[in-house]
Amino acid sequence: MFKKYFTTTLRHLWKQRLFSGLNIMGLAISLSVCWLVYRVVSFEYSYEKDFKNIDKTYRVVSGFIFDEKESFNGGASKPIYKELRRTPGGFEKVVPVFGMWTKSVKTNDASSKQVLLEDVQGIVQTDSSYFEMVAYKWLAGFSNTAFKAPNSVVLTASRAKEYFPGLKIPEILNQTLTYTTYRDTTIRTVTGIVADLTYNTEFNGKEFCSLQEIDYPLSQWTNTNGSDLLYIQLSKETDEKKALAVIENMVQAKTKEFMASKDNGFKFKRWMQLLPLRESHFSTYIQEWEIHKANKKVLFGLIGIAAFLLLLAIINYVNMSVASIPQRAKEIGVRKTLGSSSGTLILQFFIETLIITVLACVLAYFLGSIEFKLLSGIIPEGVGTMQDGIVMVLFMVCLALVVALLAGLYPGWLITKVKTVNVFKTAFVFKNSSSRIGLQKALIVFQFIIAIVFITGALIMGRQLNYVVHTDMGFNKDAVVLLNIPYKYATDDKYKGKHKVLLAELKTLRGVEAASLGTPPLTGGYSSSHFKYFQANKEPIERQLFKKYIDSNYLKLYGFQLLAGRALSQSDTTNELIINETAVKAYGFASPQDAIGKMLGQSQESLVPIVGVVKDFHAQSFYNSIDPLGFMMDGENVFNINLKLNVNDAANWQKTLSEVERKWYEVYPPDTFKYEFYDDSIAAMYKTEQNLIIMINLVTGIAIFISCLGLFGLAVLTAYQRTKEIGIRKVLGASVSGIVALLSKEYLKLVLVAMLVAIPVSWWAMNKWLQDFAYKIPLSWWLFAMAGVLGLMVAFLTVSFHALKAANANPVNSLKTE
Repeated sequence: MFKKYFTTTLRHLWKQRLFSGLNIMGLAISLSVCWLVYRVVSFEYSYEKDFKNIDKTYRVVSGFIFDEKESFNGGASKPIYKELRRTPGGFEKVVPVFGMWTKSVKTNDASSKQVLLEDVQGIVQTDSSYFEMVAYKWLAGFSNTAFKAPNSVVLTASRAKEYFPGLKIPEILNQTLTYTTYRDTTIRTVTGIVADLTYNTEFNGKEFCSLQEIDYPLSQWTNTNGSDLLYIQLSKETDEKKALAVIENMVQAKTKEFMASKDNGFKFKRWMQLLPLRESHFSTYIQEWEIHKANKKVLFGLIGIAAFLLLLAIINYVNMSVASIPQRAKEIGVRKTLGSSSGTLILQFFIETLIITVLACVLAYFLGSIEFKLLSGIIPEGVGTMQDGIVMVLFMVCLALVVALLAGLYPGWLITKVKTVNVFKTAFVFKNSSSRIGLQKALIVFQFIIAIVFITGALIMGRQLNYVVHTDMGFNKDAVVLLNIPYKYATDDKYKGKHKVLLAELKTLRGVEAASLGTPPLTGGYSSSHFKYFQANKEPIERQLFKKYIDSNYLKLYGFQLLAGRALSQSDTTNELIINETAVKAYGFASPQDAIGKMLGQSQESLVPIVGVVKDFHAQSFYNSIDPLGFMMDGENVFNINLKLNVNDAANWQKTLSEVERKWYEVYPPDTFKYEFYDDSIAAMYKTEQNLIIMINLVTGIAIFISCLGLFGLAVLTAYQRTKEIGIRKVLGASVSGIVALLSKEYLKLVLVAMLVAIPVSWWAMNKWLQDFAYKIPLSWWLFAMAGVLGLMVAFLTVSFHALKAANANPVNSLKTE
């Protein structure tokens, strides 16, 4: 029986090749997007999946408020872990994981040849509690003895092979490593080797150095470094809120004690937070260096997009299937006359839908591979390696069954309502056809609501990104090239002062209009301190001042507008200050001219005069408002070289940069030269937004395509129903354009209805998205109108294709059977 169903289905699919192809393509595109989204979402939620006791494990993180702005730091003050271990409160494990940086690590390979590795990443300092919390498989050594001896180090298997490529794992034990930091040199002994963790995790250390027990000074309680992580595991009966209260009271008491000992009036607000390890991967509100995180809102948005696209494809399938029923009317009538039951007809249609869905799944696999390549730049690293064939088959089988059921249910039921008598009387096959078409029209409206919402989102997001990258930022970033002196050379006595020698050489090059040492105007990071303005018989005005270190050529190179005063005089120390307009207002100065000569400083002993005021500019991304900022000198500790190339000689830029590289190698070692155009650097700050726009543009195209397929199906159905009407109109002299207008206007009305619903939805969604930006484009009415017009144009082109075909048909063929 199923063989008969299968053969009949294939015969029908081949006969209706156009409808079958469009249905398969629409479903395949949606299913491929669903598979892509599933892999991304499952990857992000796979973090810490094999971590034991995860529900009672937390990170201690720090929250701050500076100038009424809230921020978070992923680290915690180092002394906290020692005090917590002495404090009752249900803390089963207190685990410090402190970041450690080295200039180099020296080792020996199997042939005793010395190997030197520089800038090694993934080194942390911890103790044996770390291996009690994180379950590693020990390949050599033991967790309870690895850190008993001072200056011990435990390596992961991958790092051990990197250091000792010629040795077997047991032979690496007791080998020595020489760590050279920026302060000293330490020889450590390998006392253990563990297997690399097999699941996605934030515990990405590759070598673990023993943490020495020291007595931290009181000042360390106010220091917070984002690389100094602290984890705790609570006992089963311990309440999270009570544990946090213990930590908070401890930190506040120590902070007050330190502040009282200094008695300098410095104030800042800090609090502690317990971040569940399960949520750590999604804590995007905490800025952490080179740590991949996922935003739950974005993931839910991706799930919503995939669901909408799948729903659009199902709606499209329903519309196309219903449109094909009149062409199958005689087949259905014959089947019913020969005794086919309603259940048999529904089963036949369900099998047809299932076969189409399976074919769509096969095509979706290949489309998914193409999508992965096209979107490789925005898909998180690691997702591409998740190619579990069994998981994919199970996912596609489940999805195929759901889609087949949802897409085949209504058309299958509708087939059973075909009146056999009406079929053989050549009347229309449905007794009440208007309700069927009414449902189809409602589905078309829904499809175009989604399509217009996506079109609007693509337009507005694109304009906002263009605004933040190309709008006037208060300085001239064109033709500026950035060179950064690597930190290991900047702090090496051998290269002390070499950056100034290089700067002087670069100024002499043809094609270099200006050169300056200084922090670029707009950057992702920042440095800030509290500066005070002392007034006689009044409380000092204290404000958080963002700091940028520059030299005397900096303002001219970037074209800053001086509102009052002058540029900084060249100096190796901070003895003058230039502030921006916002700082003028923050300190209560009457005008930029009034600020000149006033003294600011972190204390009475460190006051420096204000010698200039610049017009406000964007020092951070457009998500942030412009804050009080000061330019100051620090000639010995600024290692960012800014070069202004000749704007009118772009053809020779590459030649100039080659000369810059040659000068660089006269000062610094080979293979250390890197440069970046500043406008590219600024654009890279909005990589997330760029990726989002790429995704939205892709989804918009898919939504429009699928919506057009549904509209095409409805146009076919309507043209079929009105075949004889069109023939009569042509006989009576109706023009082709008049018939096209007749058949098209009702669809354009549907799109207009979709516009009326989509515009307020789009306005709400885009307004919510733009709220994150401190500086944003206005939501002009014409953006929504443009999205609607684009939707109308697409709908008209889709409908007019079949309308022209119907209008150009020979009326004799449509009337001869009347």
